[in-house]
Amino acid sequence: MPDFCHARTLRWLRLEPDQGTETMKQHSIRFPAGVAGAIGILAIIALLVTGRLDAAPSLRDGDLIFQQLQGRQSVAILAATGSPLTHMGIIHIRDGEAFVIEAYRRVEETPLAEWIERGRAGHYALYRLEGISSEQIATALDAADARKGVPYDIFFRPDEAAIYCSELPRIAFAAAGISLGTEQPLGDLALDNEPVRSLFHERWQDHPDCAAESSPDACWERIQSQPIITPASIADDARAELIFSNF
Repeated sequence: MPDFCHARTLRWLRLEPDQGTETMKQHSIRFPAGVAGAIGILAIIALLVTGRLDAAPSLRDGDLIFQQLQGRQSVAILAATGSPLTHMGIIHIRDGEAFVIEAYRRVEETPLAEWIERGRAGHYALYRLEGISSEQIATALDAADARKGVPYDIFFRPDEAAIYCSELPRIAFAAAGISLGTEQPLGDLALDNEPVRSLFHERWQDHPDCAAESSPDACWERIQSQPIITPASIADDARAELIFSNF
């Protein structure tokens, strides 16, 4: 259920990963020998595969990519944040192939074209962090890679026993000395709406921090102060420059 990127994440929603309405296809984007450095070709192929050849951005290691997932959770996150960006990951170019390191069902690596296809209407946005070194990017990618297999955090809690989508780049770039985005209390989000409330009422009893609470109202009050890092705050970071969007 990873889906809250340039949008404010809802940590307490007990949801499974959003799945697209169509079966996701496995696509491999690989350069022929001698042109592995032509990263722009990757984007062209990915966009051709998904039918979204609006532009062909040149991809780099460490770029941040955002999309809107499909499903009830995305509806709730959109309601809470007002942003269509409900999931995010980190671009990793490996052996001439473009991947997205993401916290989805778990921390995992997904081929770029498959990742784009999963999103609503193939829409996505790319941001690049300015003023950081290649060494810092490599450190961040290593930190993200080291967390592969960590389960997805369906409650968006601030620890690494489980990790949610916008928490992964926050952790990864922190390892390189870069603090991305701004934490805020969960209660700062626009939570008082039907999509958010209905999901909360279905799942509040499973929230680890509400085990001692006897009512949904008590749990609701408890989680208002829970800190969260949203995709929106990461996209709004002063270092993050929008380089492409087809939203």
